[in-house]
Amino acid sequence: MNNSNLPGREKDVRTVAGIAGALILAKFLGIIRSACMASAYGTGSEATAFHTASRIPLSFSDILFSAIILGCFIPVYSGFCVRDSDPEREREGSEFVSVFFTSFLLLSGLLSILGILFAPGLISVIAPDLPEETARLATVLLRILLPVLTLVGSTYTMVGILQSKGRFILPSLISATSNAIVILYFLVFNPMLGDRGIYGLAVTYLFSWVVQLLTLLVPLLRMRFRFRFLLSFRNEAFRKALRMMPPIVIGSWLAPVSLLIGTRFSSSLANPGAITVFEYAVNIETILSGILAYSICNFIFPRLSRLHASGNTAGFADEARHSLTAGFALTLPVMAASVILAKEGTALLYFRGAFTAADLEETANTLRILTLGIPAFCLSELISRMLYASGNPKPSMIASLSGIATDLAVTGLLFTFPSVAESLSVGAVAIGYLSGLVVCVAIKLTVLFRTVPGLLTKPFLMQILLLVLTAVLSGAVMALLFPLVAGNTYDILHCLWVCAAVAVPGFLVYFAGIRIFRIPRSRRS
Repeated sequence: MNNSNLPGREKDVRTVAGIAGALILAKFLGIIRSACMASAYGTGSEATAFHTASRIPLSFSDILFSAIILGCFIPVYSGFCVRDSDPEREREGSEFVSVFFTSFLLLSGLLSILGILFAPGLISVIAPDLPEETARLATVLLRILLPVLTLVGSTYTMVGILQSKGRFILPSLISATSNAIVILYFLVFNPMLGDRGIYGLAVTYLFSWVVQLLTLLVPLLRMRFRFRFLLSFRNEAFRKALRMMPPIVIGSWLAPVSLLIGTRFSSSLANPGAITVFEYAVNIETILSGILAYSICNFIFPRLSRLHASGNTAGFADEARHSLTAGFALTLPVMAASVILAKEGTALLYFRGAFTAADLEETANTLRILTLGIPAFCLSELISRMLYASGNPKPSMIASLSGIATDLAVTGLLFTFPSVAESLSVGAVAIGYLSGLVVCVAIKLTVLFRTVPGLLTKPFLMQILLLVLTAVLSGAVMALLFPLVAGNTYDILHCLWVCAAVAVPGFLVYFAGIRIFRIPRSRRS
């Protein structure tokens, strides 16, 4: 079917639905990948070493490349991707991409080399209290995984190109391919390698990023897009992107730095598997919040950038208001269900093989705290896109630094009292993470309402209030149903029954409330 003939709103819905479907597939495979990891290694020393090592390149990639591509590359390159663009503009756009790609290929390559050389020091900083044998294994795994930095920088650049050209589905699918490769490794090769399986897993993770890169490269070549090795700091578009970078990069630090803070403090807990417990809980929370947040963010960001560039202030406020309403509407019932069903959900994913009952209890307790932040995470990502698109990235930087400081202060305070830290265990780290996120989104919301004319209206506030009340009613229904169907067994069929028996009625109540209150009433409210 030719989507160009669809009305604009219907086409938008189909595009967002396609993005959400691709993300759901990728996250579903991510769940299976994480479940395979838990079954094979539980929370033992190999799992701790792997999660410590893999956290470093992934966090540095998030700290640097994802923010630069999303916040700097797309707004600049989108200016070249307009209809009826003349050949000169297309040439300038291609030159900008080549300079950008070359610069970050060299930067990521240098960081990878430095990381390999100083791997033992990085491990000692990130997780200083690891047992000596676990730290040695983590160092070896880190050296295998660090070239991921180079692959991530290149892959994110290609994602930025495709999204700027209105191609959203394929970039949303690439992590599904990566997850499928890792799952295949667990099913076929990990048992064959025995004690050396953890090294094969690291190599497979590296290979999966190669596949992601090639998956995006092929359609770009078919579009006759050509990359050149070109390094030029005189390119005006590249210089514009560079000027935008400092506040945007710092503004994206909250999540990756908070994860590093969590890893650092978890390593000092008496539970030797605390780092892995934190990682497993974060994986579930990230999957839930990521599907909801990025299905909206990936679609609206190029549009917001174009609306701001064209001076359409009313259209920008309208799009922002609609996105915020959608963010609240999608995340509130999911948060309620996740808190209530944390143990059953964790058991469905992880409770098999080397993953013990004690691991289940600790991971579920940590997850309950983390999932309280699902709406805040979604809003934080949405507002960052709005601020970046409007050319005002500094508030995100201030909010991010404030959130990091809050996380560090709260976590540090809890760990100042050893009895409190050990009592809360990994939950102490989760409380710090949640506190930082709440502070960050509160600052961003305040700035957004003050700087975007016409955004904050009485109908909009009424819609948000009705959404919250409907979510509270939905959560109350789920909380009342839960003790009627829950039990002390956590086999797959029982957990599926409990989740369905609790979540389905709760969601039906929620969607009925939305329909009764007609939320959202329209794009313009």
